[in-house]
Formats: sequence, structure tokens, C-alpha cells
Amino acid sequence: MTGTSNRSVERAFRIVDELAENGSGRVSELAERLDMPVSTVHNYLQALVSTGYVAVEDKEYSTTTRFLEVGHRQRHRLEVFKAVSDELQDIAAETGEHVTLLVEENDQCVIVAVQEGPDAVNLFAYPGARMPLHAAAPGKAILAHMPDDRVREIIDRQGLVEMTKQTITDPDVLFDQLERIREQGYAVDEGERIAGMVCLSAPVLDKGDRIRGAICVCGPQSRIDEARREEIADIVQRSANVTQVNLDYV
Repeated sequence: MTGTSNRSVERAFRIVDELAENGSGRVSELAERLDMPVSTVHNYLQALVSTGYVAVEDKEYSTTTRFLEVGHRQRHRLEVFKAVSDELQDIAAETGEHVTLLVEENDQCVIVAVQEGPDAVNLFAYPGARMPLHAAAPGKAILAHMPDDRVREIIDRQGLVEMTKQTITDPDVLFDQLERIREQGYAVDEGERIAGMVCLSAPVLDKGDRIRGAICVCGPQSRIDEARREEIADIVQRSANVTQVNLDYV
């Protein structure tokens, strides 16, 4: 692909991201926010409308559910999603909390599936939502089972962005914690991504010990004391093990 083609694709997705972030927009508004010529934005929008990924009504442009269709298809191609089966629903019922399955994609932690127990706090989490690997329990569970060289490459590309005052921003501290995660079999996030929340996560490995994802339970610190943390840690590790076994049959 030529440099011009690369720039064209990048511009198209800048427009898509802007629409997704703000809900909708007129050509002139998008051009101003993106610092692009009005005529250029208009031409890209017309192309996106013709493909069905953007819709226009009363000169207001917005993304369409075609993206949902693409994401849904991709999710169902993930072996770990098929292998997790009813585990997330069972964990949500058992703990009453917020439960997710996440995978690593392009150096980020991505939610693949969500289940909410009867007491779950609304975290506005949804399939496709992304977060830094280092700032979340599932991300750390995944990092702990990657080669150190790859972890360093991710840090070099993404940095260690501070999400809250509790976020790990020192690479040495992160590597120490990753070693501890490997030893104990699960990761803990104490307000590192969302203040006031505690998350516990276990890695899902395949029979070749390759990391395929992580199962995570989150709840408010006021509800998840030390005793409950041990209980939830056992639950996520058990479910991760069941999912690991199921991977052999999908």
C-alpha cells in the first residue's frame, strides 16, 4: 500500500473515531475538530455512507451498526469466547458482581464478554471497550504470561499511563508484580483503573501455556474485603481452569 493510500485509510478512520466518540456531527463540525478541509471530510463521509458504515440524516452523520456486526462476528471467531461457555454467567450469579472476559489486542486489554450479577456496580463496560494492560487486573494477568521482552515492547509503545493515583507507572514495580501474579495464579487491581473498585482476575492459558485471555470480577472496595478476595480469587481461577479445558474442544 502506498503512502497516499495509508494516509487515506488513516483519515477515514479518524473520521469514524470522531463520530464514534461524539455520536454524530455535520461536515463543517467534523472538519473543524479534525483540522481537515471541509471538502476532504465531505468526500470521505460520502464514501463511508456508500459502504454502509456511516449514515446521514438531516446533514448529520453518524456511525452505523455495521461495526457491531463486524465486532460480533470477530468475537464469535475467538476460541476463548466459545470456550468460556456459561462460566461468566455462573460467576456473576455466585459472586453477585461484575464479570468480564478480556483478551489482548494491539497492546491493549479488550472486553469480549460481560455479565452482571444482582449486586454489580454499573461500570459502563461493554464488549469492545479497551483499557491499558498495566492498569487493570486482567491486563496484568495477561502480561504476566507474556515473555518479558514483549512486555517491555508494549511498555515502550504504550507507556505506563496513570489512570488513578494507584496505577503502576514504574516498570520495575510492574515486573515485580507480574512475577507475584505468576506465583499466586491471579492478579489484583486495587483502584488502579477505577478508584474505589477492586478487581481480581485469572489468566486463561491453553495446553501450550500460551495466554488466551483473562476472566475478571470487579466490585467496590467496601464489599470485597480480604476474606472475600480469597473467595473470588478461587472462583476466577476455577473458571479459568474450566475454560482452559474447554479450549481443547472448540
